[in-house]
Amino acid sequence: MTKILSFVKLDFITVKPYFTLKNLFILIAVSFIMMWSTGENASVIGIIMVFAALYVTYPFAVGEQNGIDALYATLSIKRNAVVLGRYLFAFIMDICAGVIACVLSFVLCALLQKGFDIRETAIVILTMFFVFSILQAFQLPIYFALGYAKAKFAAYLPFLGFPLVILGFSRLLKDSGFMKQLSALPEWIAENPVIAVLFGVVFWLAMMTVSYRLSVSFYKKRDF
Repeated sequence: MTKILSFVKLDFITVKPYFTLKNLFILIAVSFIMMWSTGENASVIGIIMVFAALYVTYPFAVGEQNGIDALYATLSIKRNAVVLGRYLFAFIMDICAGVIACVLSFVLCALLQKGFDIRETAIVILTMFFVFSILQAFQLPIYFALGYAKAKFAAYLPFLGFPLVILGFSRLLKDSGFMKQLSALPEWIAENPVIAVLFGVVFWLAMMTVSYRLSVSFYKKRDF
């Protein structure tokens, strides 16, 4: 466990140079514009989660540029420890993004004199966390299989394809009974929050477990 935490710390050190005041001002400015134009803090939360997803990919880029993966192999460090550390880093980044999104949403709502509903904001953050985690579950194995340079385009296909898939299914099934049932899902979740959360957690754990195993399998096959 100590080695895994060391990898997480190393990843944070890797992305630390990107935590600059310039990037912070850009994040705040973009969030302010989105809040002002849409009037919804969900747009702010989405922007921050996108920034977090970008930061998760930086250790792959830095590691490839500096031959860090080859160094791990030279030191006989188990590859499953490297993979687990990267997944834990992504999880922590998503959690931090959720906290920052909540705080920034509150501040921007106060500045723009808009109502702030903590319950609604928490639901949006949890939903965004769930969606981005699942997308990362598709993305990370691609990076471990191909490396950053070769996977840079393919790894973003889940983020680009997800909205298109949702839009396509909604148009194809807009007149079907399935869409009518799906439209009633938010109401069912509101009436059964515990069951919904448990189902979501089980599904999330299953997806992340499969993703992790694929990443370990792909990473072990690579030569450094």
